[in-house]
Amino acid sequence: MPVLLHRPLPAIETLQAEGLDIRYAPKERGDIRIGFLNLMPDKITTERQWLRLFAQVDATIEFHFLFLNRWVPKTTPIEHIRRYYSPVSDLLKLDALVISGAPLGTKEYEEVGYWDELCEVFDYADDIAQTVLYLCWAANAALFHDYNIPRKQKARKISGVYGHRIVRPHPLIEGLPNGVQFPHSRHAEARQHQLFAHNELQVLLHAPNAGTFLAVDELRRRAFLLGHPEYEGDTLYTEFRRDFDKGLLPHPPEYYFVDEEASELPEPFWQASGVQLLQNWLHNWIKK
Repeated sequence: MPVLLHRPLPAIETLQAEGLDIRYAPKERGDIRIGFLNLMPDKITTERQWLRLFAQVDATIEFHFLFLNRWVPKTTPIEHIRRYYSPVSDLLKLDALVISGAPLGTKEYEEVGYWDELCEVFDYADDIAQTVLYLCWAANAALFHDYNIPRKQKARKISGVYGHRIVRPHPLIEGLPNGVQFPHSRHAEARQHQLFAHNELQVLLHAPNAGTFLAVDELRRRAFLLGHPEYEGDTLYTEFRRDFDKGLLPHPPEYYFVDEEASELPEPFWQASGVQLLQNWLHNWIKK
């Protein structure tokens, strides 16, 4: 089923070459209207990765990339933002809102330049969308803002592809097997004992050596995704090399390389499970 974009995003051509049905269709409307608040510094890569997954969901999706009104990105050309994105305040009625992560795991929330504006988005997100999906750092930030669950800094960065146990059955993980594998990449995580003990939250997928992958607030239709189903096969390696070049002495990603010599990268087999998860989310938590 197609993804319809009202702006001529460069990723369209790349993903069409992969055989995906993604269209620049400024006058067409989809069955499901999604806003994606992109906080990642490398916005172009994030666009490509997430559009690839949503283009495989069984639905006609109208997709809008959003930016914060009062924050000027420092790592993406402002021309790109102005041409391909809309202010988050412009879209007052969505079926679903996605708020991306950002590589801010070692910073205190209050030190983030756009923290106050992001908190405003957290406060009104439920009013403009039937359901909200929080990704990685944004998931931790929302758990802190809305549920007072702080992060715990890890002595060693969580990085690798991990197997997850199903903590409890739920429509959002229907079709995913026990042991399903997904990448994780973060320096900090919501305190696990508080996450499991919080009455409003249900942990659905959890990796013993990487922590929670998916938690939900059923009443408010919020999903908190703490891993990375969108990652491409080389993403964890690229992050490892980036950190190594910065002199951070990172550990290689765990359970990731195909061979013992750590020279062969995997195919992104986890993306199919990510598509299943997104389809479950949209089909179960959006009422038409």
